[in-house]
Amino acid sequence: MSAGFILRALGFLVLICVGIPIWPGAARADGLSDGRFRDEVAALVRTLQPEAEIRLDSDPAQINVGPRTIALTNLYPRVARLSSAERRQAIAKFLADVLATSEPATDPGDFAAVKSRLRVQLVPEEILRQHAEIARRRFSETLFVVYVLDEPKRYRYVTRAMLAGWRVDPALVEATAIKNLAATSKDAPFSLGVGDGTPMFAIAESGDDYDAARLLVSNYLDEMRSALKADSITLAAPTRGALMAWPTDSAARRDLAAEVTRQMRAGPYARSDELFHFDRNGLRPLTAAERTDHGR
Repeated sequence: MSAGFILRALGFLVLICVGIPIWPGAARADGLSDGRFRDEVAALVRTLQPEAEIRLDSDPAQINVGPRTIALTNLYPRVARLSSAERRQAIAKFLADVLATSEPATDPGDFAAVKSRLRVQLVPEEILRQHAEIARRRFSETLFVVYVLDEPKRYRYVTRAMLAGWRVDPALVEATAIKNLAATSKDAPFSLGVGDGTPMFAIAESGDDYDAARLLVSNYLDEMRSALKADSITLAAPTRGALMAWPTDSAARRDLAAEVTRQMRAGPYARSDELFHFDRNGLRPLTAAERTDHGR
């Protein structure tokens, strides 16, 4: 059962805050998910900046140029339907904007100067195997907390060396990063699926690349729980740009849990199909019995 089918079965979608309910995996059997678009962008980078160091990893929706990881998720739909010449021009302009400021405006060696830009992200172990230099803390069985410096159109991972150079308690770094993300999450939208007048599930896909990381923002999770009118909810972050939630006892919980796995496999920016429980006592992974109840 696809997410689109679930939406149609529920009849309609009520929007919470502001946003358009477009499922993140609805149209990804394309040049973005299979890597063709990344190869196209890489070829153009080599033409525009022959000296640039380009690294391709397992995620087809991003490209590493020098010290930067450039997300292609938002660029692809903007250029997918353009003519060849218009497409090349649009990609070149995007790259020029990104690479023109390839060095951070503020020295990352100064914690006081960069702390307002700190955010958290959740990443799978695969990313950390490819980038051992990234500072991290284990969050769950499948996910790690990492820290990033937010910048226009991209972000920069905080490395172990940067963390050591700051000479501050890593707990303070994480607390600052979560506080900053919480502040920007106040206006982050999520969509609420309602069937027969009853809230069935919620999907956060704000487009700011931090939806999965909002698993760490308890106030945001509490807003989702309140909107779902539930004492407790199940949550999952299948991709970086999607956070799903539903009442723990939802009749559709097995279908939704299965959809989480499908969306994680579709990507891009896959995170995890691990399921979490949230209530007034906080967030935790599902127990073995709870996973079984969700068809796992």
